[in-house]
Amino acid sequence: MEAFVAATQTNAEILGLSGQVGVVTPGAQADLVPWNGDPLEDPEVFSDPTNAVLVNQAGQIVKDLR
Repeated sequence: MEAFVAATQTNAEILGLSGQVGVVTPGAQADLVPWNGDPLEDPEVFSDPTNAVLVNQAGQIVKDLR
């Protein structure tokens, strides 16, 4: 979990973008990717792109396998 926070929230803070990116909140810019599996329990989930069941990029759905 610390790696996820460092890659998102912490980097947003370093770049002076707190509250704009790196968080899931109304008004923020976000790319969201729900995975078929729990990457905190099994990081290998990321090794297979078909496990990304939805990709929302800048508010637009660009992949939907639901």
